Amino acid sequence: MRKLTFAPNVFEIPDDTAVEPDLAAVMMPFSAEFRPVHEAIAQACKAAGYRCVRADNIWDHTTIIQDVFKLILKVGVVIVDLSGKNPNVMYEIGIAHTLGKLVVPISRSAGDVPFDLKHHRVLEYLPNAEGFAVMAAALQKKLGQINPAHPSRRGLSVSR
Repeated sequence: MRKLTFAPNVFEIPDDTAVEPDLAAVMMPFSAEFRPVHEAIAQACKAAGYRCVRADNIWDHTTIIQDVFKLILKVGVVIVDLSGKNPNVMYEIGIAHTLGKLVVPISRSAGDVPFDLKHHRVLEYLPNAEGFAVMAAALQKKLGQINPAHPSRRGLSVSR
């Protein structure tokens, strides 16, 4: 494992940087229309043995980005919904990639996947009950294939 030392000035590196391999972060738009998507993701996570957390369910710090950064830092996998090209989601996927996290992208449309992410496989889904069920089953299968103990899944060693 490579060691990377960095000192961000937008957020702080928390004291506890231990990764919880069975924790999955969900990065997605927070609007009501995405509630069924989040429920399908949570169902898939639970079935695959992951605890599912979304940043809007956390309030540990006074700044949202600090909670987001800490969540991404400690999870085993990050699920991102690129639907709608949400700029917050794009920022969060950048943090996840920088921290060496396994990212599972999903989207309603391949057209919502930015050029710099098109080389990644994206799980596409239809925004209806059947589409959510199909997506949940495919996501559960993908999450079930992930071995959190594999050396490539450990991410970066963080030093101060």
